[in-house]
Amino acid sequence: MAGKRKKPSVKRTKPKAKAGKPVAKAKAKAKAKPKAKAKPKAKAKPKAKAKPKAKAKPAKRARPKSRARVHDTEVVPAIIDDAVPTPVADDTFSSTGRRRAMTARDWSTRSSPVVEILDDPHPIGALRRFLDSIKGPATEQQAQIALGSAQLMLLPIARESRGGPEVKELVDLVLERWIDFGTMSMGFHAQEFLRNAFAAVGVDRPRIARLEAAVPPGAASELLFQVAGAHAVARDKVAMLRAVEDALGAGAAPADFRRDHDFAPYANDPDLAVLLARADLPTIPVDVDSYLPAVRNALETLVSSLAELGESVELRPPVRLDTILDAERAARISLPNDYRALLATTNGMRVWDREFLATGDFREPTALAMRAHRYLHGELAAAGLSDCVPLASWGGPNDWLLYDPRGRVRRGDPGYVVMLDTDEIPVADLAAALVWLEALARDERGTN
Repeated sequence: MAGKRKKPSVKRTKPKAKAGKPVAKAKAKAKAKPKAKAKPKAKAKPKAKAKPKAKAKPAKRARPKSRARVHDTEVVPAIIDDAVPTPVADDTFSSTGRRRAMTARDWSTRSSPVVEILDDPHPIGALRRFLDSIKGPATEQQAQIALGSAQLMLLPIARESRGGPEVKELVDLVLERWIDFGTMSMGFHAQEFLRNAFAAVGVDRPRIARLEAAVPPGAASELLFQVAGAHAVARDKVAMLRAVEDALGAGAAPADFRRDHDFAPYANDPDLAVLLARADLPTIPVDVDSYLPAVRNALETLVSSLAELGESVELRPPVRLDTILDAERAARISLPNDYRALLATTNGMRVWDREFLATGDFREPTALAMRAHRYLHGELAAAGLSDCVPLASWGGPNDWLLYDPRGRVRRGDPGYVVMLDTDEIPVADLAAALVWLEALARDERGTN
């Protein structure tokens, strides 16, 4: 029984041995599998992992070239950032891609809303959209934006098309919202808008009346002067004379009315002449002799000091008193007696880098006279300068020795004032000015 059982077991081993051959082969193949595993090749997958190159997806952002997806919230900011300058838009995109109207807060928080309004292809339309975005009373900032934009728009319009449709549209647009500006309607920006509007409105009595109703109490003389000019252009003599009187009372100079082109049709009008004559600068009674000693002493000291310092001095022959008074009448001015005394000693002079006006400078448009005129009547001239009488250039282009006949620049009584750019320095009299000039020369030369 046992032997019989062993035979099958032997027989069974043979098939196993046969089956073992494939197993051995499989083992051989398994040993050869390093070729199949070729893991070094698998490690060569960094080619596929070359994500640094894939990260160079900024190239894919070239989508704005097509810009077909306008409502894509990721694309719109890029389009806006690319615009230089950024135009004023009447709407913007919400986070859902839908259009929404800009609010007054949106407008006021923009980087430079005044510039954006002015740079818009249709600036009046941009200003209208801005005003429409304000619901109720405007804030101080919103009022400044609106009034500042409007008054800057009026400057070129007034020159190119006075009284044209753009002027009327702009004036109406701002006046419609005037009440919403609150206290700002009486401030600087409002007065500048009104001043430019009066200069630009042309022959338009109804709009002039509306603008005049917006003029605040205690308005500056420059604004009241433009009110009178607007009435003159509109040929409303009664309103013009009333406005001229108001402007003169606020400190406007009669000479400004005589030379302004808007008042040319009334150059020979007796009623206007009476108003201007009444407001002309007060005449100074002639009393030269009592001032001669002090002026001559200060002048001699100055000239000798400058000679010591090696500075140039140019004195000119004196003139008679009647020549001085003739020059005053021609210029419609009244010189102080100590300057009359100087002209009776030297008719103008150049000392160091200062040049004093002669009688000819008051009568004719000499180079020195024109420089003085540009300074006193320029667009950036300070209030009250147009009343002043120029006496000497005082170094720099914006440095002058003036006589202030009303005391508006000195903020007090009439008298001398030295203007150094925008700084005013009151001086007691001409002798004191000459002494100061000597001290300046000595300080600068380092010999004092």
